[in-house]
Amino acid sequence: MATSGQLLAVDSAEVSYGPIRALYGVTLNVEPGEIVAIVGPNGAGKSTLLNAIVGLRPLTRGRITWRGRDITGLAPQQRVRLGIGLVPEHRRILTTLTVEENLLVSATALPGRLRRVRANELMERFEVLGENRSRRAGLLSGGQEQLLAIARALMGSPELLLLDEPTLGLAPIVAAKVFGIIDELHQNGTTLIVVEQNIRRVLESADSACIMRTGRIVERQQAERLAARTDLFDSFLGDLLPTEEGCPQRPVPSPGADGTCLHTERSASCD
Repeated sequence: MATSGQLLAVDSAEVSYGPIRALYGVTLNVEPGEIVAIVGPNGAGKSTLLNAIVGLRPLTRGRITWRGRDITGLAPQQRVRLGIGLVPEHRRILTTLTVEENLLVSATALPGRLRRVRANELMERFEVLGENRSRRAGLLSGGQEQLLAIARALMGSPELLLLDEPTLGLAPIVAAKVFGIIDELHQNGTTLIVVEQNIRRVLESADSACIMRTGRIVERQQAERLAARTDLFDSFLGDLLPTEEGCPQRPVPSPGADGTCLHTERSASCD
């Protein structure tokens, strides 16, 4: 149960997709202003956990509280109004709408004038979005799409921002820019939960980190300490940990692993 100092508490959460259990009794407490990294192999339940927090995936057991209030039964739009935002995996922008229209339709709870003011603020903050405000979102580059997905989530000025694989598929220079935005949001007081496979880099930004495996959080530790525990990485993450030599030859033996490279930055050994 959340204490008065906790922003979010996930208590013994279980989620199923039909007969398949995706989360097994997951408990996670998040304090205001911290960054929590969620790392682990494909199929570990990381995205399911974020979707459960924002209300896109109902719990079959357990509960979620926000500032001590039980929000387990609230719809996603109600959670957004409370201050929870999501940058989903694969961005999911509306490709047939313009950049500006994507921002405007993402915050329908705001009065029209305020919504436009907020959209203009974000397009000024992310200059490339302002430069492409009238361009269809489907014509943007991958990096521009990711910035749009982040800006869209920020339209509601969330107190807690969930980011699901924010650097997936991005060039290193663009990924560095995304991490710069994450660090800036952190410095400005936004609380973040970041699912990310660029493990070394996300641990540089995070305050604490959780390792997930087969639907469970198997370890939570200060990010700095976890980054130094290569034995723990070897035991639970295996091939997910990038190395100077590039990607190992074997995929992570986890649900959903298909033998493909799991790293954002590929090397010759990935092929």
